[in-house]
Amino acid sequence: MIILTRYISREVVVTSLAVTTVLLLMVASSRFAYYLSRAVAGELDAQAVITVILNLLPAYISNLLPLGTFIGVLVALARMSVDNEITILFANGVSQKRLLGIVFYPVAALTMLVALLSLVIAPHTSRVVEEVLIIQSHSNEFDSLQPGKFQGNGNRQAIYAESLSEDKSHLYNVFVYSQSANQPAVLIKAEAATQYYDDQYAAKYLLLENGTRTQMQADKQSGSITKFKQMGVRLHNSEMEVEVTQSFTIPTSELLDSPKASYRAQLYWRFSLPLMTLIVCLSAIALSQVKPRQGRFARLLPALVMFLAYLSLLMRFRDQISRGVEGAELNVLLLHGVYVALGVWLMFAADIKRFISATERSAG
Repeated sequence: MIILTRYISREVVVTSLAVTTVLLLMVASSRFAYYLSRAVAGELDAQAVITVILNLLPAYISNLLPLGTFIGVLVALARMSVDNEITILFANGVSQKRLLGIVFYPVAALTMLVALLSLVIAPHTSRVVEEVLIIQSHSNEFDSLQPGKFQGNGNRQAIYAESLSEDKSHLYNVFVYSQSANQPAVLIKAEAATQYYDDQYAAKYLLLENGTRTQMQADKQSGSITKFKQMGVRLHNSEMEVEVTQSFTIPTSELLDSPKASYRAQLYWRFSLPLMTLIVCLSAIALSQVKPRQGRFARLLPALVMFLAYLSLLMRFRDQISRGVEGAELNVLLLHGVYVALGVWLMFAADIKRFISATERSAG
């Protein structure tokens, strides 16, 4: 029995991880391409892109591994069923309950991995991503500036220089657009600009020369124009303090005691991912038992529909919790309960029917 457990565990784990890897490449590639395009546009530097991509992986894996495990169990056992291996196991005294116990070991290991990622690792790495993006949005875009091209964060700052020195410390014919939070937009034009570091204030500054500063008023119907010979602008650096408050970056320990709706929604979501990984595997074991002529992928489509319905409802209830909808938390628990009941029914439908029939006969 130990050999059988190792054999099935290896099939399930290898297939699940392979499916998860394929899903990760499919789903995450577009997001990675987005950050690479931002790097090309000068909004992110190369080191920041690598940091962001590596730290996005735990969050993506924690969301994709439940589906990967579900498909892994389904495909691995369906292959054994098509090859009559499951039939041989049943003929030699292995019951559905015993098969469930064997599959439980690899699924439990994958569930623990999902729990570790969703509850511990992903919140931390997501926070790192947000901090990097915030720092980059406030960092000095001149380091990656290309002559004759607008660069920077269009929502906060856009910079244009007709030319710049080889060491990128001197800019010529400079145009700067900037807008701080809740502040009117500012347009600056200068003949030249130089970067320098102020030891007294331990900060990097941009010294603009011979230009104008135009600032629109809050009503956007009037403004002011100031001419200057020299004007210093302080630049943020990578050591700036960053405050990240998004719910998906908050440690799980802090979410436990928070009454905030968005935090409660995130808490339920994090615990639901590993729980869902366990629950859907009940249905996967049952659906994987196909006839040899049906093929190993015969029930893959209805299984995916069932999983996507589970995931869609879970996401809907999570959003309801974040909006403070009454009863949404109970709906999450009921949803898990319904899929547990569905899995048990699919696994032991024949035994349940026999038990009901026997009960009715004895009662009659």
